[in-house]
Amino acid sequence: MGDDMEKHQMKKKFGQNFLTDKNLLKKIVDKACINDKDVIEIGPGLGALTQFLVLEANSVTAYEVDQDLKYSLSKMELEHKNLKVIFADILTVDIDREKEYHVVANIPYNITSPILFKILNQENIKSATLMVQKEVEDRIAASPNSKNYNALSVIVKYYMDIERIANVSRKMFNPAPKVDSAVFRMIRKERIFLDKEEKLFIEIVKASFQQKRKTLVNNLFQYSKVSKSIIVEYLKGLNIEENKRAENLELEDFIEITQKWDAILRNS
Repeated sequence: MGDDMEKHQMKKKFGQNFLTDKNLLKKIVDKACINDKDVIEIGPGLGALTQFLVLEANSVTAYEVDQDLKYSLSKMELEHKNLKVIFADILTVDIDREKEYHVVANIPYNITSPILFKILNQENIKSATLMVQKEVEDRIAASPNSKNYNALSVIVKYYMDIERIANVSRKMFNPAPKVDSAVFRMIRKERIFLDKEEKLFIEIVKASFQQKRKTLVNNLFQYSKVSKSIIVEYLKGLNIEENKRAENLELEDFIEITQKWDAILRNS
C-alpha cells in the first residue's frame, strides 16, 4: 500500500487524508465490534482500514468516489471475496434497507454533516464507528451547559448512544490536515417518535438553538409565533424555567416539549 500511496495524487476536493498507523486502524476495527457483521465503509481510499475490516466482517461494501483508486481497490477486491467496492458517491446511493449494516469510516471532512445525517436517518444502520474532525466529535459528545453543546449534540443523542474511542493527531495522516481528529462510535437506540413527530422534534431542537444567546422562550416564539406567555406556562409545567437557554436542557426536555407541542398550539 505504501507504493500506491506514493503514486496516488491526493485530491483536496475529495477531502483525502489517508491514515496509515496500523495500531490505530486495528483499534478502530476492534472497537467497532463488527465480527461476522455486514459493514459499510465510506471513502476507503487505498484500503488502509479496509484491509483490517475484511478480516473481521462478514462482508464489507466500500463506497469510493475517486475513480483513480480503482486499480488499488480492485486488486484488494480480488483478494478478499467478502469485499465489494462500489465507485459512487455515498450521498447519492440508496442503501439496501432490508439488511442490517454497521458503518466504519474515516469520513471526508468536507461532507461530514450530510454523511452523519444519512446514517442517522437510515434505521437499519445499527452502529457507526467514525473518524471526524475533533471539533465535530466534541459537539456530538457534548453535555448540557458546555460550550460545545448544540442542536447536533441533541439530535445525534436522540438517535444514538455515543462512545468516545480515541483522539487522533493530524500528524498521523498523509498528507497532514490542518486539524486533529477523533474516533467515536454511535449505537442506535429505539425510536421514540414516528416520522411526523420526529420531524417536529428536529425542527424544535434546531429552532431552540437558532440564536444561542437568546432564551428558549424567545427562540420558540420566533419559530412558532405562539404567545410567549403560553410557551412560558407550558415550560413551567415541564419544570423548565423561563430564563433557561437551549444549552441548559437535556435530550429528555426536548422530547417532552415535542410531546406537548400540539397542546401548546391548541391553546395559542
